[in-house]
Amino acid sequence: MRTLDDAVEVHVSGPPPVPSDWVEIESPMARVYAASGDRPTALRLSRHIASRLPGLARELKLPVGNRIHVVLAPTQDQFHSLQPGKVPQWADGTAWPHRGWVFLRAPRLRGEATDSLETVLTHELVHILLGRAFGARPVPQWLQEGLAQLMAGEYSAETTSTLANGVLGDNLLSLYELSRGFPKGALRAQLAYAQSADFMAYIRNTYGQGAIQTLVDELARGEAFAPAVRIATGDLVDDIDAAWRSRLRDSPLQLTPLMNEGVWWALGALLVPLAWFVVRRRNQRVVARWRREEVLEDALYRTLERQIHAWDEPTEDDDEQVGPPIWPVQ
Repeated sequence: MRTLDDAVEVHVSGPPPVPSDWVEIESPMARVYAASGDRPTALRLSRHIASRLPGLARELKLPVGNRIHVVLAPTQDQFHSLQPGKVPQWADGTAWPHRGWVFLRAPRLRGEATDSLETVLTHELVHILLGRAFGARPVPQWLQEGLAQLMAGEYSAETTSTLANGVLGDNLLSLYELSRGFPKGALRAQLAYAQSADFMAYIRNTYGQGAIQTLVDELARGEAFAPAVRIATGDLVDDIDAAWRSRLRDSPLQLTPLMNEGVWWALGALLVPLAWFVVRRRNQRVVARWRREEVLEDALYRTLERQIHAWDEPTEDDDEQVGPPIWPVQ
């Protein structure tokens, strides 16, 4: 969600036009630019690039290419004004692969963002590698975003929740739908992002990392979607699509929305009147039982009283009886 398609961008080498008083942190594969007050963060990002970028290139079997320039913007205005084109207001980071530029917002601008700055940087580095590999060809959005999320470790609870809502509403997109680009509507686009990440995870877990490398290579060469998937996996797209979506539908994901606090509050609002009715009926039955028991006890006491009075009345055989008669034991 933080990428730009710069397939038509003119190739430009060199650093971005940052203020002259900014600090520059140099490393073999990248250079980080930041305001002097953000030097500690810039150092941290530089170390992250040095440790993570070679691994990303190795996993994708792609060259790193020329030096990457990372700009850590100290203000929201500079985050937008320093970039070579217009970017969405909601963007947390952007990548311009043909220029080798990455733009990030300083931590104080990110508020309560759930992803760490290193996670965002990893996401954008994947875009740089893919964009350079594809050259003038646009990187398919499902591949671009799916791999960036997967390799940055962004398969989060939010991703799971989005997939669960798609499963519950039977709204999952097919692979052919994903291959044609993401939907315009916000909710469907969010589902497309989540499904892209899950599909990449499915390919890696089912066919191995080599299948992802082959898929990237074939698509970068200009191969069409269906043949590239067949070459990478050995299976037809229709078969993979059916197995992948069946896996989602058969998983416990469909129960996830029921764990949502709002849903439980709504269910609680419906269940409280029902619970009150059930308890009221139970109490009524208890009271009715108590009343029946009271009537029976009262009748028994009256019977005993009459019998005792009968014993107390004198009879002709009083001299022969000793005490009241013994009740038979049943």
